[in-house]
Amino acid sequence: MNTHSPDFGENKRRDFPLGNILANSWMAWAVFFFFVASLFGLAMRYFFIGELPYFEYKHLLHSHSHIALLGWGFLLVSGVMVFSFVKDRSRIKIYKRLLLLSIIANIGMMLSFPIQGYGPFSIAFSTIQLLAGYLFAYHFLRDLIKSESTSAIQLIKYSVYWMLLSSIGLWAIGPIGATLGRLHPLYFMSVQWFLHFQLNGWFAFALLGLILHFASLKTKVISINRISFFILNISLFLTYALAVSWSTPIPSLFYINAVGVLLQGLAYYLILRPSLNEILPIFKFPNVWVDRLIYLGVLSLILKAVTQIALVIPEVATIAYTIRMYVIGFVHMVMLGAITFGIGGIAIKYNWLPTSNLSKLGWSLLSFGFISSEILLLGQGTLLWAKMGFIPHYHLLIFIASCFFPIALLMFFLDILRIKNKMNPNQLIKRENKFSINKQTMKSSVLMSVGVALLLLTSCGGSGGENQGAYTPPSETKEKVADPKGVGEIKQVDLGNGIDEAMANKGKAIMDMKCTACHQYNDKRIVGPGFEGVTNRRRPEWIMNMITNVDVMLDEDPVAQALLEECLTRMPNQNISIGDSRDILEYLRKNDLERTGSSDAAVK
Repeated sequence: MNTHSPDFGENKRRDFPLGNILANSWMAWAVFFFFVASLFGLAMRYFFIGELPYFEYKHLLHSHSHIALLGWGFLLVSGVMVFSFVKDRSRIKIYKRLLLLSIIANIGMMLSFPIQGYGPFSIAFSTIQLLAGYLFAYHFLRDLIKSESTSAIQLIKYSVYWMLLSSIGLWAIGPIGATLGRLHPLYFMSVQWFLHFQLNGWFAFALLGLILHFASLKTKVISINRISFFILNISLFLTYALAVSWSTPIPSLFYINAVGVLLQGLAYYLILRPSLNEILPIFKFPNVWVDRLIYLGVLSLILKAVTQIALVIPEVATIAYTIRMYVIGFVHMVMLGAITFGIGGIAIKYNWLPTSNLSKLGWSLLSFGFISSEILLLGQGTLLWAKMGFIPHYHLLIFIASCFFPIALLMFFLDILRIKNKMNPNQLIKRENKFSINKQTMKSSVLMSVGVALLLLTSCGGSGGENQGAYTPPSETKEKVADPKGVGEIKQVDLGNGIDEAMANKGKAIMDMKCTACHQYNDKRIVGPGFEGVTNRRRPEWIMNMITNVDVMLDEDPVAQALLEECLTRMPNQNISIGDSRDILEYLRKNDLERTGSSDAAVK
């Protein structure tokens, strides 16, 4: 079956000198880690509909995000770059070693994160992957110099720069946590720095560069002017302001972000317009299935930019990062939509990923899973914003949609195994010989990585940051004593007699909209702790102050700070009024009475 459209003729194969041997293995490992990440994601979905013993949601979250970003994302993007631009066959051994180093790091993260979360082994293996990224950048940029300087090359080069720049956030986490504490705004800004420059820099620039490169293969080289390139780079830094506002809600940050997203939208238009005119007319759905994947990837990138443009309105920007469904939907739009389908489709074009009917079915299921889960995430987020409650059986539906990911990826694996089994013994021997690696050199590289990892562990306090200090403002000399009523204007609450059903029903409606993406009504910890028993542990004044005065509570209340240090996810300010917080308190009292048989024990 011919999966190559006329836009990418077979005569272009000579531009990919490393051939398919290393490329196929490289992509097979990328798909494997994608499969593992999808299983972790599926387990996270299951937490909302059933019991999953022996695992913590937070550990699975870290496992999913690290393997998705540093396994699937890194290997897919770096692999397509290498096999698109590296022309010197003598350099192939270097990239084989880098692949092996990434495999070791990701398998280590895959095994350690679900068990210990952030701990000595998971941090060590994450550091090895970080070093693998540095080595890739060093060798790839050296090879890229040998290519003719084009706009596509410039975008690819800067994507690698932003990948390197993003890692500053990771290196900063340890020293900041050890000196200022994990509650300090700089700690959260460091995490967001890494994520922002990974998603909007490393991955987005790579996709733009590869689209420009492959469009140029069809006809003439497509160039973008310096102004467009400057606008794109400036927008990347300005849009970081929204990530900063998550932990430091300063009004001016919203306006800086507004300028950034408008410039980003303009830059995307100027860069993509000539490319799409050549390969994927935006208003014409392609006939070839591989082109449809690339179309879906480009469309996701455009929707990402359009979504961000909507954030020029400060109220919308606040909603975007306070409703968790929107945050997850945005990340998936980049990683699953733009990168997986856009760059994955390019990999299929050149047989670096299988092109059989089984793979075609797998990609169709993957597309269906992505589109349906995005509709559920963004649709549910919109319903919560409109105060219209939950989609019936929402958590079950999104779990079912997520099932399509591992099923589809399993089909890819079966196809890869089928192709391998069809090779005759002589081909297999030849293949194995080509993949022989200098073990001594590899051993030295791994030992060097472990050594640097140990240095990082030392800077992080040795055990994943569990013993890192908490932030204390310089003006204070004594440890704060927790006020059982918290910090805020709520000084006294009259609970009345019994439960007010009308207030409790109003409170539940508000909580369904603003709280249940991170908390559950039982005692299970998801992103934040479960609500069960909260009125037996905390005074009503503390609960209402935590709801209405969250930023000050997180900065000044020791109990709230301890919870933040435990969860490592800053509770957003939902701008809930005192009246609404009283309704929420009433439902929490009712919930505790029904689940535990008692409520208000903290005031008795």
